[in-house]
Amino acid sequence: MKVRSITKNKGKPVIGLLPTDSLDKAVNLMMEHRIGSLVVTHNGALVGILSERDLLRVLHQKHAMWQPLTAKDAMTPDPYTCEPDDTLEACMNLMVEHNIRHLPVVYQGRLEGMLSITDIVEELLKKAKFENKLLKNYIQNWPDAEHQDN
Repeated sequence: MKVRSITKNKGKPVIGLLPTDSLDKAVNLMMEHRIGSLVVTHNGALVGILSERDLLRVLHQKHAMWQPLTAKDAMTPDPYTCEPDDTLEACMNLMVEHNIRHLPVVYQGRLEGMLSITDIVEELLKKAKFENKLLKNYIQNWPDAEHQDN
């Protein structure tokens, strides 16, 4: 599968900013469109990308602006969660459906860990590589026609 097969069917425009737009505008766009990054363009050419991590870095450097706020002021209460025995497919579906990238893993009311979209992609990639290796090995050891007569 090629990138084109994903991007041509997305149907959503790429949301972006000019280099001179305010960070307030960036945050408003991210919140309005429920996205984690914006492209930065100048005269139609890509000049950068502004991500949630970039915003956090700036906030960290300018922490006096938001120092009085608490975690409760910014958190998402009652987040979506998964359980240790949930399938990756179910977790992926939940993440895609709600446009989230992290799922706390909870078992019997206790936090067991955190699952990220990157964790899922890495696991699926490992699985695909392993299956590919098995298939290549199977094909390489395919019995010849002359051995089948024995």
